[in-house]
Amino acid sequence: MYLSNQLPNLSSPRCLKLIILAWLGFVISGLVYFQAEQLKPFDSDKILLQNGWFLSFKNQLGLNTQTHEASLILVLEQNCGCTKQAKAHITALKRFAEEKGFNIIQHPYSAKLQHVIPATPAAIIMDKHGEFVYAGPLSEGLACSQGSGFVETAINNLVAGFNSDLLVADTKGCYCKNIV
Repeated sequence: MYLSNQLPNLSSPRCLKLIILAWLGFVISGLVYFQAEQLKPFDSDKILLQNGWFLSFKNQLGLNTQTHEASLILVLEQNCGCTKQAKAHITALKRFAEEKGFNIIQHPYSAKLQHVIPATPAAIIMDKHGEFVYAGPLSEGLACSQGSGFVETAINNLVAGFNSDLLVADTKGCYCKNIV
């Protein structure tokens, strides 16, 4: 008996389908694995949940307690790959906030913010009286996608007269854990 009689016919349609399905399964599992590695918790150290966090944050930035207009504060680390991936979202968010009458403050991440900002890109919203409205990431998920934005919801709520008082610390996405 010859060995060729015992091997499956690799050119048969059934065998080709099996090979293609195995290859697709391998490629998809690799993509899922590498994408899941990019998902990181925003505030694993519970920095935003500490008593007096918001006051400490305002003191670190030297923000007035009453600004007479609502403010969107973006804290970004320019060397963060997640900030680079979210560039379109950041641009759209700034335009959206300006259209709603918000003051935009863009602040680079620095060593003095290390104890009040757990990761970037981050956003903080204050109302016109300097009161807390929102703190957390721009969004969740891979690449800080624009479709899952928390900030837009908080802005819309504030414009409608409702302070969300929303603190988002327990979420996963593309965030850079900032170590200065």
